[in-house]
Amino acid sequence: FTIKYSFNDILREEPLGEDPNDFVNKIEFEVYLTDIHGKLSDVIAKGQISQILFGLAIDHGYPIFEVMDASESILDMSGVLFEFGEDKHFWDKIEDYFVDEIPTNYTICYLEYLEILPNYRGKGIGKKIIKSMMERFYDSCGLWVVKGFPIQHSGVIQRTAFENLDEWDQKMDYNSFEKDFEKSQYKLFHYFQQLGFQNPFDMNYFIAQPFQVLE
Repeated sequence: FTIKYSFNDILREEPLGEDPNDFVNKIEFEVYLTDIHGKLSDVIAKGQISQILFGLAIDHGYPIFEVMDASESILDMSGVLFEFGEDKHFWDKIEDYFVDEIPTNYTICYLEYLEILPNYRGKGIGKKIIKSMMERFYDSCGLWVVKGFPIQHSGVIQRTAFENLDEWDQKMDYNSFEKDFEKSQYKLFHYFQQLGFQNPFDMNYFIAQPFQVLE
């Protein structure tokens, strides 16, 4: 298997900080079947990482809380993980939790989603993908975040009633996923905990420093 990453960076005339997304790299990735010669064939998994450059924002004097407003998913995550208030540093909750080994790199990698086609689930590929990403971005992410919410129960999927989906979504066969919310959520929680993630602030948001998962 081979992971291919891609993201866009617009060369702009205006100074950095005109938009909160100046401090977010939206990194899309696809996982390909690969033969012994390195030739890529079918895509068997895909996903997206939001790499949130809080450290860069701090160095440029850009308001941290405006970076958090870069997207709805980042804002929701930020409301759980970070401190708010004039006498607070946004990183205080993280420092209090990781009291022995506090992450000093303020860049966060938020795994927005990871989807694996049915024929490749249950084979440990997801764990290998996550660990490989943590290795590639080891010094580029002080903290990784994942959300433990089953995709089949998301509003978008439910509104389509599994109809009018694009080619990839049809291949994903969401209708075959566990339909009981509590069971599917428990499985997902257990999956992330086995990897080394914990959810100290909210049951849906799991966090880990890279070395905790790679060890």
